[in-house]
Amino acid sequence: MRSPSIQRTLLLRCGLAVGVLLCLLSSSIYLIVRHGLFRELDRSIIQTASLLSNQVELENGAITFEWREGVGTNLALHDDGLFQFWNEATGATTRSAKLIGLNLPEFCGEDGTPLLKEIELPGSGRQARAIGMRIYPFVLPEELERMQTRGRIIDPKTLPHILVVARDTKSVDRVLNRTRWVLGVGTLLTLGLGFLVIHRVIRVTLRPIDELTLHMKGRSEQQLDSALVLPGKLPAELAGLAENFDSLLARVAAIRKRERDFIRHAAHELRTPIAGLRATTDLALSQPRAAAAYADHLTTCQKTAVELGELVNRLSALSRIGQEGSSPSRDAIDIGKVLDDRLKSFLPRFKDRGLRVNQQTRGEPLIANGDVTLVRIIFNNLLDNAVSYASPGSEIRVDAKATGGKVAIRIANQTDEMPDNLDRLFEPLFRRDASRADADAHLGIGLTLSVEAATAMGATLQARKTDEGRIEFLLEMDCGIHCRHQEG
Repeated sequence: MRSPSIQRTLLLRCGLAVGVLLCLLSSSIYLIVRHGLFRELDRSIIQTASLLSNQVELENGAITFEWREGVGTNLALHDDGLFQFWNEATGATTRSAKLIGLNLPEFCGEDGTPLLKEIELPGSGRQARAIGMRIYPFVLPEELERMQTRGRIIDPKTLPHILVVARDTKSVDRVLNRTRWVLGVGTLLTLGLGFLVIHRVIRVTLRPIDELTLHMKGRSEQQLDSALVLPGKLPAELAGLAENFDSLLARVAAIRKRERDFIRHAAHELRTPIAGLRATTDLALSQPRAAAAYADHLTTCQKTAVELGELVNRLSALSRIGQEGSSPSRDAIDIGKVLDDRLKSFLPRFKDRGLRVNQQTRGEPLIANGDVTLVRIIFNNLLDNAVSYASPGSEIRVDAKATGGKVAIRIANQTDEMPDNLDRLFEPLFRRDASRADADAHLGIGLTLSVEAATAMGATLQARKTDEGRIEFLLEMDCGIHCRHQEG
């Protein structure tokens, strides 16, 4: 499937918008011209009708059309005049010479008022504009005196006439056809030129995107996580994208560094037991030995294999935390009960090292939201860390309480070697020098696994130095609606 193109989309949409705008503009111009032409035509018809309506005179008891006397000098009436009178009293009709015996449609408005409308010319069938109205002959004062002398006064209202004046729209149609051609060709030429200009503008505007794309495409594998070298004048719309991409590259760099460190530390940790395993097998095979000697060497190999298995299991657990499809549950669990259970399992080790346990808990249920399996892993690792690094004969403090909408668990112990940077304790496969000889119990993954498990549950795990010179691990878990009762 072909990928959509921003340039093509912009070109089509801008071209369509310009085309619609040009069509609307052309249509508006055409309608304005048409309205103006027909308005002038109607004004001419009305003026002609007004002139002709004043040319009907009652004289000596008969109707006289004075326009006949000036038709020879009035070329407009002679050549283009299309008009007709109907005497409603007698039915007689008088028409212009241009009609050549043909009759215009007889019409007028209501009560004889002027009425403009489209008609079809007789004979040719062409369209025309026409006005129809009722008129009455005018009477001069002298004619009125003569009628009074004769004793026979004729009321002009008794001699109504219908006057229809028409004008062929051929010249207007010709102008409108020419206008349509001019506007149509002009619209097409303007649209074509507009497409070229828009295409050029879009290409120039999108050039920074092409430059950024080429820069990213030309990067080698060694440059994947380094910052982008941005063009000097990057548009504001791309600046945010580039900055966010740089942030993404920084996170990629951090992840790659973490992976490299993880692989390097894992290789280092695996190298020691594997080297010991090879040394033991080489020693066992260096010469013939008794069965008991082989059994001692096999026991050593088995112990090393157990260490390797434990290391692999913890690495596997660390890699699974946070993966899609393996999200931890957020059930309500009794933190105090899980902590007591884990403490009991460590009491023999505390006793072997002469350590005292000061458990400052109320013995009441402490309900928090979390995954019980991950909580057990965290407590196991924290207690294992405490019993392993606590000064011999010292005290280990364990405190759990609800406060501020959280359940806070503190496990603190004195130590002979306080690390300068406590954050390094959570790095994968980090171990203090004093513990490297005891790889059986200290694989350098426990605290890393613990902080990853806490993060997956939405909890926090951190280490700090207390005023008494202890190292304290603080686990805070959300207790939600359960906190009101527990804090009260």
